[in-house]
Amino acid sequence: MPSALATTCETAYRTHMESRDWTRFLLPLPKRFDLVGSLACAPGTIAISCSGAGVVLDQAVAHLREVIGAPAGTRTVLTIELALVEADAADSDELMGLPNADQAYRIHMAAPDRLRVYGLQSAGVLYGALTLGQLLRPSQGQHVIEVPLIDVLDWPDLEQRGLWNFPDPDEWIPWMAGMKLNYGKMADTRNLPVVRDEPGSAVIDVELQEVGRRHAFAYIPYIVHLNFLHDIGLFSAYPELAGVGDGALAGRYFAHNQGDQHRAPCASQPVLVDLLTDWLISIADQGADEISCWLSERPCQCQCERCTPTGQFLLETRAFLAAWRRAQARHPDLSIRIFSSTTTPQQDDRVLAELPPEVRFERACATAMDRVRRQPRDRFSNPLIDEAAATGRWVASYDVPIGAFGNVDTPEFKVPQYSAQRIRDFVSQLSQRSYAGAYGMLAWGTMGRQVCGYAICALAEFSWNVGGRSISDFATAWATLENISNPQAVGTWAELLGEVEFDIYDADFPICYSWGRAAQLVENRQPPRFGEGMFRHLTEVADFGRHIERCEQAATHVEGLERPELLLATDVISSYVKLSRAIWHVSHLFAHADLRQLETQQQLAEELQRLDVAGIGNVEAIRSWRTSLGAEPWHHRVHDAIAATQDTVRRIDGHIRDNYLH
Repeated sequence: MPSALATTCETAYRTHMESRDWTRFLLPLPKRFDLVGSLACAPGTIAISCSGAGVVLDQAVAHLREVIGAPAGTRTVLTIELALVEADAADSDELMGLPNADQAYRIHMAAPDRLRVYGLQSAGVLYGALTLGQLLRPSQGQHVIEVPLIDVLDWPDLEQRGLWNFPDPDEWIPWMAGMKLNYGKMADTRNLPVVRDEPGSAVIDVELQEVGRRHAFAYIPYIVHLNFLHDIGLFSAYPELAGVGDGALAGRYFAHNQGDQHRAPCASQPVLVDLLTDWLISIADQGADEISCWLSERPCQCQCERCTPTGQFLLETRAFLAAWRRAQARHPDLSIRIFSSTTTPQQDDRVLAELPPEVRFERACATAMDRVRRQPRDRFSNPLIDEAAATGRWVASYDVPIGAFGNVDTPEFKVPQYSAQRIRDFVSQLSQRSYAGAYGMLAWGTMGRQVCGYAICALAEFSWNVGGRSISDFATAWATLENISNPQAVGTWAELLGEVEFDIYDADFPICYSWGRAAQLVENRQPPRFGEGMFRHLTEVADFGRHIERCEQAATHVEGLERPELLLATDVISSYVKLSRAIWHVSHLFAHADLRQLETQQQLAEELQRLDVAGIGNVEAIRSWRTSLGAEPWHHRVHDAIAATQDTVRRIDGHIRDNYLH
């Protein structure tokens, strides 16, 4: 910096922080980050200027002012300039050619006393302010603010990044947006009960919609799966809309353990378009500019003579498109996205063929359909949809694995998830497949941030900058922002534990326990095989020991830290490995041994005893971990995890002891 800075600003002084890694305060990591030095000055000597208007720019200014603290006084040492730049401006060239340029930003020293943050759109300016705010946060509340003198050029790899569902959106939206996550499904979207011959109407959360807009966060309302509309009296008001025959029953979704069979509508009925138009207009009247339109969930088909020749999902798509075009007469800028039926690819080819280019396409619960077995890690591929994405179709997936479950369509367990490796792997594949949106599915609200907060931060990190950081560096940054005293130790812990979690959770988990598959393996006297089911990512017996040893190594790095749940989560993962090992030995011996031999029976009894111990250890580990987060009552998915282990051990032990041991 020129020496003039020191002479014009007596109260300011420069420091060079070679010992500080500024990137530890950043999440996500920018694409390009260069540090010249830093400037220390009183909060009241920092001014903020902004060229442009709008709620997003207002939020950018408010954010920096909140971090800095005191308003600018009479003497200014440093001006932070926030600016929108025109597409033809000289300083826009490097932004124009970037992916997702509307969210790109640049930060640089435009003059010795002026730090400039600019973007082509308001969202980019806000993201630049968020990056700068993260760097200023360590000095918040102090008499001196240390401002890094930086040169940053940044943009996201995926256009939209966020969550299916989350609790307390008034708190979660600012938290998520602070990490540059920018999408959420509007949980409070309700179609009102249907009354025949009266306009259909819906209610959305207008206030939170505006909170989202202020944070450049798309909080998008929806029209629920069409086979769920019986819940609002659709078929009572319009009996002719009830899908004909048993084929119209979509069945229960895996995650729905109770409820009726969800009859799909007769989508060839013109009145369906009328109702959809009413709902779209009603939602748009409340300020929404985009609406997600959900096709029926799971395979189904109205069996009337008008519907069967064309097909359920294509007819539903056509109904939504027709309603959208009608709604545009009143709301010309309204856009929609089609949410494909989950767990089935039926008619995806025809749906995609008929969608206009500007209509977006969403998927969920597709990991089981897309998974291609591959060593050392599975690939995910759907030639039809991947080609559509690669040729310009806007496609998003809700399947980023922020929870422990192996497939998002079975989110049954609420147990620790600290494998950023799984998230980076999946998001990287989405990016390679040219997907535009990467969302995680949070299946519960209770303690959501405590259980899945680390994973959500990993989604924010790697959906913005897929190849920017190692797992260790990401976890170190996360621990720094969480004010953990030894963030480097957390980085090492995460590198070790995350790989074990990847192997455990990305196999047949939790179905192998909750759906009885592990017990059935033994009951059917089926020889277990490495590379399949719950042993999907194991190659030999020694792998169990290696995983347990890795967990033990990981535990040494977080012992004594302020966050006991990290150590206890490690115990949970280790206990799942031990449980899996015990099941392997029991099932292998039971399938191959001559049980007529007394010695063999004794050996099998010993293995069953080890299984009992492993089951008890797993249950105790889950309970200890969850207790560290808070006392009962716990969410039922915690108890589901405990019951699944207990039932599995009970079934295996009882089957062998009752029928084969004497």
